[in-house]
Amino acid sequence: MAAATEPTRTLRRATYAKVQDLTPGSHGHNLVLQVVSVAPVVEKKRYDGTVSRIAEAVLADETGCVTFTARNDQIDVLKEGLVLVLRNTNADIFNGFMRLNVTQWGKLSVHPDTVASTPAPPLSINTKNNVSAVEYELVTVNDADE
Repeated sequence: MAAATEPTRTLRRATYAKVQDLTPGSHGHNLVLQVVSVAPVVEKKRYDGTVSRIAEAVLADETGCVTFTARNDQIDVLKEGLVLVLRNTNADIFNGFMRLNVTQWGKLSVHPDTVASTPAPPLSINTKNNVSAVEYELVTVNDADE
């Protein structure tokens, strides 16, 4: 039986966003951010008896800072001053405030990594523009047809 030849695909070069580009409910962001601070780890027992560790960290670049929710093994990577590469992140709303998290298909790694398209680390950090400090409220919009 002859092997079928499949056409080779060329991968798209990853695009990287800045903190100022994050909007609530957006997804698929790649970012290079520096760890500003890390909150203490909280352990939560799940319904099946396993324990899940959760911590929040403030990450920043030149355009602003955002609160990042880290889970389990991700927490071990978080150290103040370290530059991280976050791939495939979501900007979700938790208790009315934006939180950044890495999806199950995403990756959190220390900069520099082995990917050639990864941009340089931020030269400075801006903690004054905290996009996680803005409170969001879910508003229902009535249709004009009613």
